Amino acid sequence: MDMREYIEAAASQIRARRARDMVARELEAHIEDQAACYTEQGMSQAEAEKEAVRQMGDPVEVGISMDRIHRPRTDWKMICMLVLVCVLGLSLQIAINRETVRAEFLEEGTAASMNLFAGISRNLLLVLPAAVALGALVCLMDYTVVLRHAIWFLCAVLFVVWMEGMIIWSDFTDRLIFVRNWYYLLVPLYASLLYRYRGRGRRGFVGGILLIVLMQGIAGVQKGCLFMITFSGQRFCFVLAAVLSVAVMCGWYGEKKKGKLICLWGGGLTAFCMAAVWMLMQDGFRADRIRAILHPYEYASGSGYYVVTIRGWLGRCGLWGNPEAAAQYIQGYIGISFMDASFSPGDSNILYLFLRYGIVVGIIVLLIYLGCIGYFLYRCLRQKNQLGRVTGSGCCMVFLAEFVGYMMSNLGVLPCYARIPFLSYSGIDISIWAVLMGFVFSIIRYQNLLPAERMDKTRKYRYRIRIEKITL
Repeated sequence: MDMREYIEAAASQIRARRARDMVARELEAHIEDQAACYTEQGMSQAEAEKEAVRQMGDPVEVGISMDRIHRPRTDWKMICMLVLVCVLGLSLQIAINRETVRAEFLEEGTAASMNLFAGISRNLLLVLPAAVALGALVCLMDYTVVLRHAIWFLCAVLFVVWMEGMIIWSDFTDRLIFVRNWYYLLVPLYASLLYRYRGRGRRGFVGGILLIVLMQGIAGVQKGCLFMITFSGQRFCFVLAAVLSVAVMCGWYGEKKKGKLICLWGGGLTAFCMAAVWMLMQDGFRADRIRAILHPYEYASGSGYYVVTIRGWLGRCGLWGNPEAAAQYIQGYIGISFMDASFSPGDSNILYLFLRYGIVVGIIVLLIYLGCIGYFLYRCLRQKNQLGRVTGSGCCMVFLAEFVGYMMSNLGVLPCYARIPFLSYSGIDISIWAVLMGFVFSIIRYQNLLPAERMDKTRKYRYRIRIEKITL
């Protein structure tokens, strides 16, 4: 059996088609290296190759052992962590809804007849299974398909966003596109575009920055405002900058990584400060909001009302809960029976967690959430395949950015609009979280099928010098 026959017999035992070529290259390289050693010992090329093939063992057994390694694998630990976070979010949402229904009954003077499903809305029962199915579909899909068809996926996302804003919501509000976090679906597509232009040095890096500006501009045009100056736009820009930073650390745009990172983040911080100063000089409503953030109590009757109110409720949080304060807090929701469609910072539902169950329980829940997101990010950053590393890191940074924005709102730091992933269950938002989480699971699932990329495209040669004694 020669080398080609051996490799074909071994590769045919591997069920995953994506892994067959990679395993064939590994076996070929190993046989060639072993044959080179035998050649140096004095064997002929044919004998050396035959002996190297014999030393490899039975091709069927080798192929079966390689099949055990190079196959899709599901990380059940990550799935259990995700289920835990979702159960916590559902429990909190059901608890708030039940308290709201109970408060409505008490106000009407009727007896409270609470059943097991009193805190679950029909919308949630329909949306949650659909979101789980959507996330599972993305997980089973090879995420490198996005790389090959990035432009078409980008057009599809923009078309869906346009349809939602111009047709579905055109009668209810003015230009609602991108209000519901649709723009986060652009993050995997942005990573794919960065991957396409790797190895181009400064031109590729500048192109990545221009893509950030372009995506911000698209979101701004569709939304009807300068998206960069909104809190949502700033979080989106932070996520895209983080994706570009991971790409730089992977060496996609040459050396001098520190210089490029300083240029990226230093330039972004400078632009942010200049925009804030410009808005303060305009003396408009945005200037009032900035002043209210810096000095909320001086603007308690105007722009600072939200921050002052939230801080007042925070002052009533007990170490192990304050049921009386939680009951008073929930009075503001009478008339809103089920809040899954508005589980947002305007409702401050994490604040209810601290009021009702105490600071200790609230901190434990948040640490569990951060631990899960941190573990997801850690797994993505350890991927050998660089496309998976950058794409997965970007998806995890979306979760982290929304969590920070939501907590800043609920703790009275900034009156920003955000939805906390897996603890917020509006119909569209949970579908977006499911798609992004599906990408993360797909990256982990196919990590053994995709090799690590080599940035050095120059062909490497092996030189062998033989010294022979000749007669003159």
